[in-house]
Amino acid sequence: MSEYFIVIISLFLFNLIIDSVNSQRFLSFSQSIPRNILIPTAFGFFLFLMGSPWLAFALTTLLTSLLTMASILKYRVLGEPLIFSDLAVAASFLRYPRFYMDAVPKFLRVIIVSALICVPVIVYFVIKADLPPYSHWVGMVIMTLSGSVLAFLWKNNWSATLMTHPDLFSDVRNYGLIATLFFYFLRWRRERTPAPLEKSSSRVPPDIELLIIIQCESFADPVSLSTQHPLPPLPTLTRLQKEGSNTRSGQLDVSGFGAYTMRTEYAALFGQDEKSLGFRYFDPFLTAHSNMSYTLPNRLSSFFEERIFLHPHDLRFYNRVQLMPQMGFTKLISTEAFSEDDLCGSYVGDIALGKKISDIIEKSSQKTQMIYAVTMENHGPWKPVDGIDPKNPLEIYDFHVRNSDILLDILDQKLSGLGKKAVLAFFGDHRPSIPGYNSPAGSKSTPFVIKTYHSSADFDFPQGSHLTPAEFSEKIIRSLGKSFRPS
Repeated sequence: MSEYFIVIISLFLFNLIIDSVNSQRFLSFSQSIPRNILIPTAFGFFLFLMGSPWLAFALTTLLTSLLTMASILKYRVLGEPLIFSDLAVAASFLRYPRFYMDAVPKFLRVIIVSALICVPVIVYFVIKADLPPYSHWVGMVIMTLSGSVLAFLWKNNWSATLMTHPDLFSDVRNYGLIATLFFYFLRWRRERTPAPLEKSSSRVPPDIELLIIIQCESFADPVSLSTQHPLPPLPTLTRLQKEGSNTRSGQLDVSGFGAYTMRTEYAALFGQDEKSLGFRYFDPFLTAHSNMSYTLPNRLSSFFEERIFLHPHDLRFYNRVQLMPQMGFTKLISTEAFSEDDLCGSYVGDIALGKKISDIIEKSSQKTQMIYAVTMENHGPWKPVDGIDPKNPLEIYDFHVRNSDILLDILDQKLSGLGKKAVLAFFGDHRPSIPGYNSPAGSKSTPFVIKTYHSSADFDFPQGSHLTPAEFSEKIIRSLGKSFRPS
């Protein structure tokens, strides 16, 4: 049994050191209790499966090490530690690894690949080895005892006192990454579904026949993107920022940097602020199915006959393929509507998207129409594009974001000459993360524009305002008519 004593002491010491990397300090005894119960629970599980204490030690330590490295890497690129909902992107990683692999250093790729190869081989030989049969039962006892203590403390104390509201940076510092991942997941599971939105008794129709909302991927004003590498302003955005009474522009105070499109998208579509979501806000699309009464398309369904969701990429991301019809969209348009000629770099270009939207508007037989489009061109990684001179990531991004500005101009010109009463809302979902040129420590805000056409506006906020994405959603509704209130 001395072997088990050595293994368990080593287990606690190694994981004490590993977890202190994220916390940036050694935790006090009381703060380390949650972690010190979770670690032996995982160790007991692996020991029960494998029957080898040293292999169980290696697997437990490997798991915590990989989570720690992933968290450190994520913090450097996106300014946020690893969270439980990040595990939901595993399927996306396998489907589109280029989205993520460029952010992973080469040495870490080697470690990951080596682990994927070596661990199954070691496990195979250990299982084949002649190990004492009682080892599995020892693992069962350790897992049961530590799991029981964990359940008891959660039920009788921690459920009311431990990490009761989202405070990610403080909780990782105070309790370590492993405990924060686990208890945030428990909190997320216990989060209550908001009550359905009550329908308004008002039946005053909007003054608008056409509503277009453009969620522009990684859209930011290049002037403020990198202080060390200043870039020229975007002509259309600058022009609209100077326009008068029928236009409002400002800054959208998004929470994500370089990622988390779904947080901004959810707030714009559902109009719910992050505080009201509690632990659901980290990835609100995971629980979006329970809040469908809040969505713009559902709330506007009595007034806009056709409601289109357009995104020139795989709709399985964030489960859009299933969620968008539930949100009230009557038609989904994706990659099937575009050809290889529409690509600009790795993705469908924003100019092609602008022309597609213009074409949809022209050919529509509906009296009223809503279009919500999510662009793709600005998505990283920013690699050289055939036929253009820029070679470094910032210049390549600047090339793409100017196409987004052209998209904005295409729609502005189209709606100005169309003659229909319309509203155009345009916003960036988050800033790009371009290591070496900008960082999460800087501003996270993105530009927005709301403009009405052939209709009087009812703007209750000045030019240059800062809005949350949920407030922005409400301002879109306000722009549809002075007396209009959705159902």
